[in-house]
Amino acid sequence: MKNISKILITFFLLSQPAHANDVEEGLKALNRGDYKTAFKKWKPMAEKGNSIAQFNLGLMYDRGDGVRHNLSKAVKWYRLAAKQKNVGAQFNLGLMYYNGEGVGKNYKKALKWFLYAASQGNIGAQYNLGWMFDKGEGTNPNYKRAIKWYRVAAKNGNSMAQYNLGLMYDKGETVSRDFDKAFKWYLKAGNLGNPEAELKLAQIYEQGNDKVGKDIQKAIKWYRSSAKQGKIQAQLWLAKIYGQGSLVEKNFDYAFKWYKAAAEKGSLEAQSRLGLHYMHGKGVKKNFMKAIYWFQKAAKSGNAKAQYNLGLLYEKGDGVSKNLRKAVKWYHRAAEQDHQKAQVNLGWMYVNGMGVKEDFDEAAKWYKRSENLEKPSNKKHFN
Repeated sequence: MKNISKILITFFLLSQPAHANDVEEGLKALNRGDYKTAFKKWKPMAEKGNSIAQFNLGLMYDRGDGVRHNLSKAVKWYRLAAKQKNVGAQFNLGLMYYNGEGVGKNYKKALKWFLYAASQGNIGAQYNLGWMFDKGEGTNPNYKRAIKWYRVAAKNGNSMAQYNLGLMYDKGETVSRDFDKAFKWYLKAGNLGNPEAELKLAQIYEQGNDKVGKDIQKAIKWYRSSAKQGKIQAQLWLAKIYGQGSLVEKNFDYAFKWYKAAAEKGSLEAQSRLGLHYMHGKGVKKNFMKAIYWFQKAAKSGNAKAQYNLGLLYEKGDGVSKNLRKAVKWYHRAAEQDHQKAQVNLGWMYVNGMGVKEDFDEAAKWYKRSENLEKPSNKKHFN
């Protein structure tokens, strides 16, 4: 099953009522950033067995608040509190075992402590149990129990559990496929701002089916919401429709905005497209230096379009000193990935001995490879 979120890694913060004066004073000190006083108040209480103080000390060592960051000591105090049924400590101890922090990674022990915390109503632990039973971590895969815990967490408002339930019903790989249930859970998660669910909803409304009618405006709404939360796929979709003017009025400013957002998050396609925007001055002032920067960034990571574009820049000397050897280098890298225009241009370079020794056999090889693909244009242009 793809696209299920990684296990929750946010630490459970203080939620238990504090009765003792020293605990309350420690909390007040912590809230004003006086970690030294908080530690001084809690340490004696923790040593005498107060579970809240033990949990708080564990959290201080875990986060390095006022003390030297020490995950082993964090585990020690979490364990003491967890054995006294402190739900926050049980949850955090489960995370420590799951991630192998301050203790050896042990999914079985993580599962044990999540079960304790989940039985006391900890929503994060409930979600984590769904994930672990789903993926078979610390136990054999058990989809019945996975669905049980996802459903418990989902009903308690955990958006990732809601999304995962939607995905399970959507795929029908571990449960009977049921689009109505899938859509219900996607919608619940989307309304809580889950970017994965928002993306799913956008795709559903974009394509439409026999249950949900095609609605481009709703699709755009969900794509935009998902994109704002950093989903690259949503950012690319918005960039494309604004750049093409296919479903909305053409707007290069918006296209540039979303390509830039996706490029900065590592999308090679967006980096290559961003280079084109800088080169042609679409949605941004023309800047060859920035165009080359983004082309190179994508090209060095293997993007064939960026490699081809760099080859074209070096061949023509646009924004860079003309360098036919570098042109051949980048054409070659793109051609190896079956970029047809690069194959044709590379063949031309070999025919004419441009940046490389004249070699008709090598030229013929690349022309032949290009013929197996869609017929190329004779005009050299960026893509």
